[in-house]
Amino acid sequence: MYFKLARRNIKRSAKDYVIYFITIIFIVMIMYSFLALGFSADIISISENMPIFTTYIIALSVIVTLISSFIVSYAVGFMLKQRKKEFAIYELLGMEVGAIQKLFLIENAVIGVLAFLIGLAAGTMLVGILTQIVKNIFDIPHSYRVSFSIKALLLSFVFFMLMYGAGLARSIRIIRQKKTVDLLYDSRKNEVISKQGRTSLRLALVIFSVFAIGTGIFLGGYGLTMQTNSAWGYLIGSIILLLAGVYVIYRNFPIMLITYAKRKNLKYSECNLFYLGQIGHRVQSSGRMMAITAILLTISLMTMFIGLVTGAGYKANMETYYPYDAGVAFDAPFTKNSFDGLISFVDEKCPVQEEIVFYLHDVDGYSIDALALSDYNALRSMLGLETVELPDDEYLVHCDTWTHIESIRAAMNKQPDVTIMDATLKNPQARINEEAMEQFQMAGTNGYVLIVADTIAAMLPANKIRVVMKLENGGIPELRSEIRRYLNSGQWHPELQAGEILPEHVTMGVTVKAWGLSNSLTSFTSISFCGLYLSIVFILLSCSILAFEQLSALDINRRNYQIIDKIGVSRQMQQKLVHRELSTFFFIPLVLPIIVMAVLMFGAQRLYSAYVYQKGIIPLYGFATITIFAILYSAYYVVTCHLFKSNIFMNKT
Repeated sequence: MYFKLARRNIKRSAKDYVIYFITIIFIVMIMYSFLALGFSADIISISENMPIFTTYIIALSVIVTLISSFIVSYAVGFMLKQRKKEFAIYELLGMEVGAIQKLFLIENAVIGVLAFLIGLAAGTMLVGILTQIVKNIFDIPHSYRVSFSIKALLLSFVFFMLMYGAGLARSIRIIRQKKTVDLLYDSRKNEVISKQGRTSLRLALVIFSVFAIGTGIFLGGYGLTMQTNSAWGYLIGSIILLLAGVYVIYRNFPIMLITYAKRKNLKYSECNLFYLGQIGHRVQSSGRMMAITAILLTISLMTMFIGLVTGAGYKANMETYYPYDAGVAFDAPFTKNSFDGLISFVDEKCPVQEEIVFYLHDVDGYSIDALALSDYNALRSMLGLETVELPDDEYLVHCDTWTHIESIRAAMNKQPDVTIMDATLKNPQARINEEAMEQFQMAGTNGYVLIVADTIAAMLPANKIRVVMKLENGGIPELRSEIRRYLNSGQWHPELQAGEILPEHVTMGVTVKAWGLSNSLTSFTSISFCGLYLSIVFILLSCSILAFEQLSALDINRRNYQIIDKIGVSRQMQQKLVHRELSTFFFIPLVLPIIVMAVLMFGAQRLYSAYVYQKGIIPLYGFATITIFAILYSAYYVVTCHLFKSNIFMNKT
């Protein structure tokens, strides 16, 4: 009997359950798909450090469960508020409180199980896409494949029960404690609205908040540039100031706007009197909710943007930073024969198909290294690039760091000729080659290098030596530690060039592409996906709070719209007012996140684009972040608007 009655109630109250149902589906879908990704054998086997990704995902899932439990409690409270009058009638008809509790539990159990199964099915489809994205980051051949993880299923179910159980326990306690009269007339109680402070005081608080946010941004930026533990103090202070500033602004600024909008020339225009009355008291009563929602949305967008840009930027840099299978750099005047033993050692570990040992030459009067044309062409041939020709009286510049190209071109336009050892070299076509050759360590030291004829290079001091190797099958990740161990052991005995002395400090660098791909990308992949995971869940929960808040006073709103309908306001104007009312409440929490995203994108482009060797990465993923957010946010707005109108106008033809 209970199940039959519960099924009838679910059908009858389907509109009230839509937002609740959709939110649970999305949370389960995201949680299961990321857990399945973390437990995937294909993903874990990519590198020796990849299991840390699983640890991160599980830890984040615990956080998501804790946060989601509050949202589920909020959602169940909303559903209970919509059903209080119905439960009061059940009590008046003689149904015991225990029976009502059991009925409500059955209803929510049916909805929860159905949402869990749908979310599980959708998550199974999504995990295939996520797996493809991870394998694409590591340049592993892949194809879409549907897989199922028992571990992810069990863990998702445990987290779901904890999350869902907290909400149901709260609702049962409310049903048990509430009196029948409270259940019957609770929707008619007046809202408790705090007294409005003086406008001048609110203005002062807003100005103080803007100052706090600006100071927080400055402290955060300064802390990121520090290399000591003091940076944590600046970062924590920055976060506190930002959160406090945002909260105070959202508690006061919307009320100031409403107060300003109530001026006579605006107040009595069209239906503004009704519109301002609808949103005026709700802005005051919902200020705390909008502040919290704005903070959640801001954190969500920042987390997603930073995670995506970090992962994509490092992926782009890998092609530039690891163009060679293996490389060793010494800023010391060693002979080329010194590396014969190293090459033989590497050949025992991974067959060496080709090796190049070359010098970088100091150029007196210029902050740039010089590279002999023959060595430059040998490097190009190893990388599959066409060789270049260069007369003895000319030079060219190679720069694979795009942020330096414009400044180099400007310097060449200002001073096109270069004087080296009494020889004047020209670059009549202002040639700058841009292919990836690892210019910060191997084929240069500042992100660029000067290419000159061999006869010119032979006259320059060679205080830096490099060796690069092409290995069979690209080598193995363990090779990096093996090379470093060999170079620091007593087995390697380098020789100095004739007449040279060993510098007091010798800089050494070892790069192995296989190690970089398998380990360096692991941490950045973890950051990207963890950021995406957390941000999507936060966006879903924030949108759910907004939706429930707008639907929580349907009885009052229905009466208000019935009043203006009776005095002759057209149906078209009423629908327009609904859109204005809902868009206002969805727009207010959106202002700060958009401003922060714009500042973050601009700042990242100005400060960190020099460290990303592919143009457009930061704007591209900034746009991707905003697009993902806009899709989710718009979907919740459309659903909320539809439910609001269907409840307000349900008795109208």
